[in-house]
Amino acid sequence: MPELPRILHIATGGTIAMAKGPDGSMAPFQSASDLVAAVPEVQDIADVHMETLPEIDSSNIFPEYWLQIARVIANRYHEFDGFVITHGTDTMAYTASALAFMLQELDKPVVLTGSQIALGVIGSDGRRNMVNAFRVATSDCAEVVIVFGSAVLRGVRARKISAFAMEAFESINENPIGEIGISMRISRRALRRAGRRLLFTPTLDPSVALVAAYPGLDPALLRHVVETHHGVIILGFGTGNIPTEGARGLRDVVRQATTAGVPVVVGTQCVLGSTNMGLYRVGKDVLEAGAIPSVDMTPEATLAKLMWVLGQTRELERVSSMMLKSYVGEIAPCYEIMDR
Repeated sequence: MPELPRILHIATGGTIAMAKGPDGSMAPFQSASDLVAAVPEVQDIADVHMETLPEIDSSNIFPEYWLQIARVIANRYHEFDGFVITHGTDTMAYTASALAFMLQELDKPVVLTGSQIALGVIGSDGRRNMVNAFRVATSDCAEVVIVFGSAVLRGVRARKISAFAMEAFESINENPIGEIGISMRISRRALRRAGRRLLFTPTLDPSVALVAAYPGLDPALLRHVVETHHGVIILGFGTGNIPTEGARGLRDVVRQATTAGVPVVVGTQCVLGSTNMGLYRVGKDVLEAGAIPSVDMTPEATLAKLMWVLGQTRELERVSSMMLKSYVGEIAPCYEIMDR
């Protein structure tokens, strides 16, 4: 009988790591081994090894925790054929994006999964997601991905779009890179390629703020954010439009920020589509004031990427160049130079 692929299971907590106790209340599994034991099918898929990080609600996961996960993978990269990270769903897309930027040139899968309903509860999606995650972790996929329901999603393209549905995540501005049905299909663009060698860049500057524009936003609020952070992301309206006129205009704040060397990235609050800041005067004014468009990146990918970029450089021109370059498929090729 052939040896099973060696997979490292990194447990971080989340709903999937909880079960109903004798008194009917929800409580975490005692260990990651108990979680795997609750889904015995995975033992037929892989030779599973454990690494348990501090169990934490994903709402309390900060950039320092992303670095912990990334370092575990980098330090043990050559010991295993793939990695499965069980994680709470609320911030899973942020973690996936951060890992994708820090762990480039992968030649094996890094898979995140979780569940909407805890294991052992009627209707739980945890067992299916765990089994599918380990199936993908033993495949020829060579990216950071989220496996949830029947979808295999590129980490930098995934968003949680439902607090209700079992298919809680969707791929934004790009088709899923795989699907799992009777069999498993993975897109060729996500498969391993010869000659790859892990490029580990554990550099994150967490001093990045994300602000949504809204009618009546006080420029003083944005000015304070700029003064207290190394980088700022503004989610604008439509194709990247933000208020520019009168006392409530934000154009001068953007200009002051870029003059002071603080990058301001402008994205969109729309779920689908790209910025196109030259389309309307309100967008063009901000672009001319020094704003960097987020193009078609998700907010989660934009935040993680700006932290990763600022961890390497504070030089504004280089920050702009790096933000507009696609490293792991976070920007579609057709958009890469649209807003320059």
